[in-house]
Amino acid sequence: MKENSKWIWTTSLSIFILGFLGRILLHDYPNFETIMVASFLSAMLLPRNLTLIVTIAMIVSSDIYLGYFASSKIILFTYTGFLFVSFLTNKFKKKIDGGLRPNTVYKFGASSIILTLIYDIWTNFGVFLLTNNHTLDNLIYVYILGLPFMLYHLISSLVMFTLIGFPLYFIFLHGIKSVLKINENSNYEQN
Repeated sequence: MKENSKWIWTTSLSIFILGFLGRILLHDYPNFETIMVASFLSAMLLPRNLTLIVTIAMIVSSDIYLGYFASSKIILFTYTGFLFVSFLTNKFKKKIDGGLRPNTVYKFGASSIILTLIYDIWTNFGVFLLTNNHTLDNLIYVYILGLPFMLYHLISSLVMFTLIGFPLYFIFLHGIKSVLKINENSNYEQN
């Protein structure tokens, strides 16, 4: 039990650092962030209650550091968007995990696209609600204006989920030694 507790806290801290530092270091690149992949990883690896704590802690602490906390009207939508990412991932994590196989990389990539679209649709709806003109034309206009950001966010999420999320998931889950273990009984020819 003590080993499991140590693993949980080490994993929680590592995921927190990934989200917090990634957000700060990539701050100058809009919609290129690590909070979403960190929220995804926390939901895939940690118990549900700890997932919520880690997700909120990453967002709040990085917002405080960057000076955004309580200064933005859209904060409710961004926070609930990331919590929704954690909730959805937790709900479907058994379907996403497929072992150390290529199809799992595809599942991580597909998850990044789906979760980013849901997040961006939600936060753009928040932008619409925060405007004064609540018409269908304005709603469409908000989503059209959000398309370039959504495209960039989709690309960055796909990169983050497949190049960072997938490897870290297996390192956290199985440890670096078992992920990199080479089958000693295999016969390989050398040229």
